[in-house]
Amino acid sequence: MPANGHLNIRKCENQKMIFEKKIQVRYAEIGIGGRLKPVSIFNYFQDIASEHTAEMGVSAWDLLPKGLAWVIFKYELEIYRYPIWKESLNIRTWRCSLQKLYELRKYEIYDEKKNLLIDAKSSWILTSLTSKKPVRIDRHLPFLLTEHHLEINNDLPALESISRADFSRTFQIRLHDLDFNRHVNNSIYPVWAIESVPAEILTTHAPQKIIINYIGESLYGDRILSFTQKLDSGSTGSFLHSLASEQTQKEITRIKTVWKENDENSINEPEPSA
Repeated sequence: MPANGHLNIRKCENQKMIFEKKIQVRYAEIGIGGRLKPVSIFNYFQDIASEHTAEMGVSAWDLLPKGLAWVIFKYELEIYRYPIWKESLNIRTWRCSLQKLYELRKYEIYDEKKNLLIDAKSSWILTSLTSKKPVRIDRHLPFLLTEHHLEINNDLPALESISRADFSRTFQIRLHDLDFNRHVNNSIYPVWAIESVPAEILTTHAPQKIIINYIGESLYGDRILSFTQKLDSGSTGSFLHSLASEQTQKEITRIKTVWKENDENSINEPEPSA
């Protein structure tokens, strides 16, 4: 916190509208077949968005002394091909404020041949840490409405509630699941949804699209009920998920996942030893 007690907002006249970063897929970020885990994708996007907002002086770290925080509202992610271990990637992100209340952010991941592998979009609300209620961007961070940004289409869908629970799991919120503001990290919610999908799908297929509507918050010590409804009668397809607090019985997140068979662009798994 600055010595004068005020948040030092850095305007971004010299910042690029598109923030880019090159990375290489690490072993700890891959799962079955050497493919990047969905949770790692969400973490990539969280990291690059945080670095971008830090350059502008409006990251979570910067906003904490001002009693403000970014809270995610909706997310839509589409995976055209899963990156694999050691693959070099280029991640891009840009932002756009909307209607003085929302901050939209776009993300893209490309391979070395400039093929688009992953495309995503999210919307964010600025909230007061004291009241837990949304606040207007134009009254607290007004320069974000006029500073450098690119237009982003606000077409993030609203998900319907599930009508039945075909599958369910229960999860305990761990300290490891919490973020900087002591709330469950936004990347954890799709993990809870995915884990409730039947094992025969989990081991042979991968999510192609993940849509998330964040409704409420969850905190350390809470138990999360993950309910999943299959949306079609085939062996693959899509699922609708509802995450609820066991303590309050309130729904905290709605998620839709669309699955496809694992592609051939994966590292062969080693044969088991005798």
